[in-house]
Amino acid sequence: MIKYFKFKKINNDGNRALYLKEKKDIFDKNPKETYISKKGSLIIYGIEASGKSQKLKTIVNMVDSLWKNETKIIFKATDSLSEILHKNLDNDEETQKLLITNPDEIEALIEKAKMSVVIIDDIDKITGKKLELTKDLVRNCKRYVVTAKGEDNINRTIRNIMFKRRMKISTVQLTSKASVDATNILFAIFILGLFIGGLPEAAMLVMAGRMVTKGTN
Repeated sequence: MIKYFKFKKINNDGNRALYLKEKKDIFDKNPKETYISKKGSLIIYGIEASGKSQKLKTIVNMVDSLWKNETKIIFKATDSLSEILHKNLDNDEETQKLLITNPDEIEALIEKAKMSVVIIDDIDKITGKKLELTKDLVRNCKRYVVTAKGEDNINRTIRNIMFKRRMKISTVQLTSKASVDATNILFAIFILGLFIGGLPEAAMLVMAGRMVTKGTN
C-alpha cells in the first residue's frame, strides 16, 4: 500500500484541506482518499525507511496555509535543546513579549505552545531534558503533528498526554518494502559469492532452504 499526502484548496482565501490518499499500486487510477481534519492532531507511524519524515516535511512546507492563525513550533528529535529554543523563539514581536513575561526561554516556549501547532519528527526518540520539554509542549499546545515508529515506542507519559487530550486525533500507518528488498539483495549477493567461491552445492542447499522457509510462512 502506497500512502501519500495531498493538499486541496477549498476556498478563495487560501485555506487548504489535508487529504491522505492510498494506492494499492502505482497504476491505481482510483485511490482511496481519506480526509484529515486540520482541527485535530495527527500521528504518523512508520518503520525506518517508510517515508514518515518526508511526509512530515510535506506538511511543514504547507504549515502556514494549513494553520495560518496559529504559531508554529517545529523540531526534530536530533535537535539539541538550544537549537529547539533558537529555532522557535525567533525575534518577532509576539515572542519578545513572551520573553519579557517569561525570561526563562523554556517557559516562554511552553507559553508559546498554547497558541501553536507543535510539529515533532521522531517524538519516540526524544530523551533527557528535551523529553520534559516535549511533555509540556504536547500538554499545552493547540494541536500536534508528530512521527513515531509505533505507539508503543512513544514515552508512556507523553503517549498518555497525547491521547487524553480532548481533540480529534488522526493516525496514519505507513509501510515500506525497503527492508524486505534489502534482505533479498543481500541474499542474492551471498548466493552469488558461494558460486564464485566454488561452492555451488552449498549455494543450492541454501536456496532450497530459503524456498522451504518461504513455503511454510
